[in-house]
Amino acid sequence: MRILILGPQGSGKGTQAKRIAAAYGAPHVATGDILRAAVSNGSEFGKQVRPILERGDLVPDDLMIELIRERLADEDTFVLDGFPRTVAQAEALDAMLDEIGKPLDAVILLRVSDEVATERLHRRAVEEGRSDDTSEVISNRLRLYHELTELVVDRYQLAGIEVIVDGEQSMDDVFASVQDALEGVVAGR
Repeated sequence: MRILILGPQGSGKGTQAKRIAAAYGAPHVATGDILRAAVSNGSEFGKQVRPILERGDLVPDDLMIELIRERLADEDTFVLDGFPRTVAQAEALDAMLDEIGKPLDAVILLRVSDEVATERLHRRAVEEGRSDDTSEVISNRLRLYHELTELVVDRYQLAGIEVIVDGEQSMDDVFASVQDALEGVVAGR
């Protein structure tokens, strides 16, 4: 199964993507984890993206597209979390998957309010020691989500492969809703 999970930062994408990956035996491809690892390792790529991440800005499309192209090249199944964030990235992802004959099976949108997302991100900053979850960075990320990523959400809604889940429920209730949606996808194959 090839699943894309969308939603603003703080919607629970990473948490739910890990659960989906474990339940369906698909690798969890989290661009945020990949980017933070590159920064932590001090690679050239990491040095290039560090200031971008510290501001809460989006990594340029060309860099993200290449990163995903390399990561998905050998995957038959995956749960993709954190990409695409722009229409250009979505178009590139769809083209990549078309090239290899492996289109997305489902797009799951975790919908949460900005207030809930902000509260969760502040809590994550404390619990995980995430220095990139400052008030200024969170505000910038949410602004970019509304300006850029919501266009990606609209694109997949128009394609008819998106499922909207109330991300403000408990983690278990969100996962139950996701599983219900994915069972429909599996049954429709």
